[in-house]
This record gives sequence, structure tokens and C-alpha cells, in this order.
Amino acid sequence: NAMQSFTEKIVSMMKSENLYESQGGPIILSQ
Repeated sequence: NAMQSFTEKIVSMMKSENLYESQGGPIILSQ
């Protein structure tokens, strides 16, 4: 599933940048 792979890549990047928790990752991904 290309979309799942893309989403996981974005989440991984956010976590590595320490933005996932501080920015609210799921909110960004839903837009």
C-alpha cells in the first residue's frame, strides 16, 4: 500500500525531528 508507506515515512521523519508530539502529527497528516 503506497499511501501507508508514505504515511509511515512522514511519521518517521516527524518523530526523528521530534515534531510528532509537539506539533500533533495526526492533525498534520489528516490535512
